[in-house]
Amino acid sequence: MITALGRAEIPLDERAESMGTKRLLLTGAAGRVGRLVRPLLQEHYALRVADLAPLAATANHDEVLQGDLADPSVAARAVQGVDGVVHLAGLVAPDVTFEDTLGPNYRALLALLEACRHGGVPRFVFASSHHVLGLHAPGLLAEEAVVAPDGFYGLSKAFGEAACQLYARRFGIRTTILRIGNADPEVVDGRRERLWVSARDLVQLIAIGLEHEAVRCEVFYGTSRCPDPFFANDAAARFGYQPQDQAAEHRAAHFRPWAALTAADGVKHVGGKFAAAPLPDPRTRTR
Repeated sequence: MITALGRAEIPLDERAESMGTKRLLLTGAAGRVGRLVRPLLQEHYALRVADLAPLAATANHDEVLQGDLADPSVAARAVQGVDGVVHLAGLVAPDVTFEDTLGPNYRALLALLEACRHGGVPRFVFASSHHVLGLHAPGLLAEEAVVAPDGFYGLSKAFGEAACQLYARRFGIRTTILRIGNADPEVVDGRRERLWVSARDLVQLIAIGLEHEAVRCEVFYGTSRCPDPFFANDAAARFGYQPQDQAAEHRAAHFRPWAALTAADGVKHVGGKFAAAPLPDPRTRTR
């Protein structure tokens, strides 16, 4: 197990003090969403970045932690001295089994929350997913919509939301749950257009979770301005969220409109192909 901490040229505390800002742990920094938001977060926070995969240092001299956050000792080191955590790490795919998700999506989250509890970390932002509602039919859903996961990935995110509620309400960690839609740089089809989020809008939501004084345990949808949206993001708006980007202005060259999508694309469900895919045997491992 790799648990190497690469120190920045300027220690985290000194960078935070020089920037007049907070110290932040970003997990899943090597992942698709992590790579998009990392440079934007670097503009406002002193970062420690963590992932199972190797991470390159940047000109901003982030601290780099490579290791398995399901290990409580690694989680404790990861949160040491930070003012907040943005937890993006996790295993995502339509065909993951329950066994696949146990370490990265269950144990790692609990280890981090427990480390935050004992380390006195006051803020936690959890990257949930629209796949917690993936089996709903397309339509406008509020934050109070009944959870309906579309697979074992969505189920793990539903567990994560419940775990965040537990630690927020029992131990006072100010927590924000972001049900992220689609965070690709371009919008590839009419389903994703209804739940797309740009990197800068997602960072705006993260900043609300880290900074807003009224945050206790909030549920926001990670979406920008979308035509015929799947999600009514009223709670985020009450906290001052003003999305800057329009999904329709970021269509890919090969964009497929809603009318061209089929049942195989999962058009009958919010979760798309995740909802259309066969549910794997939960007892097996695919990875």
